[in-house]
Amino acid sequence: MGTTISWKIINGQILDVFNQEFIKTDLWIDGETIVYCGKRDDWQAQQTYDANGAYIVPGFIDGHVHIESSLLTPSEFGRLSLQNGVTRIFADPHEIASVAGKKGIDYMLAASQDTPLHIHYMLPSSVPAAPFEHAGATLKAADLKPFYDNPQVNGLAEVMDYPAVANQDDDMLTKIKDAQAAGKHADGHGAGLTPAQLAVYRKYGIDTDHEASTAQAALDRVRAGFNVFVREGTVERDELALLPAITEKNEDRFSFATDDKTAGDIYHEGSINYNVKLALQAGLDPALVYKMASYNAAQAQHIDQVGAIAPGYVADLLIIEPGQEVTIKDVMVAGQWFENQAQPILSLVDRRFNFTLALADLALPLQAQKSANVIKIMPHHITTKHLRVPVPVEDGYFVPNQNFTKVVVVERYHNLGYGLGIIQGLAIHQGAIASSIAHDSHNIIAAGDNDADIFLAIQTLKDIGGGQVVVHQGQITTLPLTIGGLMSDQPFETVIKQHQELLTAFSTLSDLAFDPFLTLSFMALPVIPSLKITDQGLFDFEQFKFIKIQEV
Repeated sequence: MGTTISWKIINGQILDVFNQEFIKTDLWIDGETIVYCGKRDDWQAQQTYDANGAYIVPGFIDGHVHIESSLLTPSEFGRLSLQNGVTRIFADPHEIASVAGKKGIDYMLAASQDTPLHIHYMLPSSVPAAPFEHAGATLKAADLKPFYDNPQVNGLAEVMDYPAVANQDDDMLTKIKDAQAAGKHADGHGAGLTPAQLAVYRKYGIDTDHEASTAQAALDRVRAGFNVFVREGTVERDELALLPAITEKNEDRFSFATDDKTAGDIYHEGSINYNVKLALQAGLDPALVYKMASYNAAQAQHIDQVGAIAPGYVADLLIIEPGQEVTIKDVMVAGQWFENQAQPILSLVDRRFNFTLALADLALPLQAQKSANVIKIMPHHITTKHLRVPVPVEDGYFVPNQNFTKVVVVERYHNLGYGLGIIQGLAIHQGAIASSIAHDSHNIIAAGDNDADIFLAIQTLKDIGGGQVVVHQGQITTLPLTIGGLMSDQPFETVIKQHQELLTAFSTLSDLAFDPFLTLSFMALPVIPSLKITDQGLFDFEQFKFIKIQEV
């Protein structure tokens, strides 16, 4: 009597990531583990799967992602990710931690138990992201250290406060050292950094980055010793610019990430499977692309026995039709075929919105003869341009129009005030939008062409306990996000429907060709170039200080 194994997969083309070739042979899986690739006459399988000539590749891995940006809870994010072939992610719960602190991290750890998706968490390194905005919590090294005892925690998430590292801030360096002492590592966030500045990150052991937006920036990171996550999200669409940097000599240093992607975009476009599709359509070798989407990401995140179809590796794998469309037939995660079933959604006791705002507070006094500092949106990027241009002024006050939109960030935790600014690129006409998603502290951010609709949008957010709002001449459309003002307590199908209704309502205000809410959310992130707006005012990244809308 021979050995009995759980599964035998026949008639497949198995990807050997180590030799970067496809092999036509049998695959044997016992429990959660791959045990053999090849023919065995002395084994028998409890069950057999016929791949009918399809590729058998490792499950996709997202090297850096914020679950909250999907607007979904971990269990619903897992369900949506798995149907797109993603079997493992490395998630930074920075968003919910900025709202609820340690309780937010605890929530994400608990909520991830209800999904077969492998979720590794990287602890938020910068809450708040920088001392230029007020968050709902502050997390010091001592707050994070106990979390390293949890096996789901894989390290320190994107270190985005470069000045803190360069100036050897004690708490920041302790965060990095604590991760390393626990046998973990630290991810980077090198937006706008020069090679000399990247070297400072590497000095302290930070070894990945997802912020390259040009081929040269990617090469700079590889030369410095970084692993590069090729990012393609809802706003940050960098992949096509980065692919030319990949060569036979450096290809092991590249893998994929989505960073921030809405549920709607994941559903309609894909997750890492879309990164794979773009790379295949650009002409990269399929064996390399599928390796980048799995093994390379596992190596970048220091995870062994994951990301390959080989004995001893976790049985996370995909059955995929050959070709550039990345058509996924079946998904196996930890030795089990994935079945798309909704799971319970864990609730979070939320903090109330604590702010007061009057309509008159939105008035922005300006001088007609002076140029103003204006934030210019860069489509499909989270960076901005800093404009110094004349703007419309009447009777001593800024008058928004379709070209120049008023933007306001309201501190929502401690009633500490608000910041006003001017933004170009939203093209809003006769209305306003508002959101409780505003990276990274997630205060309320709103924009519009008239104060009445802006004010109504902000007040509506307060009334529904967080979410996203469109107001068009007094008519209101909402997407409630009751978990921290970041995530919905509904199944992903419902969230996608509500999000589409929101975008349809927005189309009555603007003909913008990209997601207005996720784009607007990054206008409040001061650690990304070049000009941003926080609850404390207009922030100039290049000078790393607050500036006036008009210079004195």
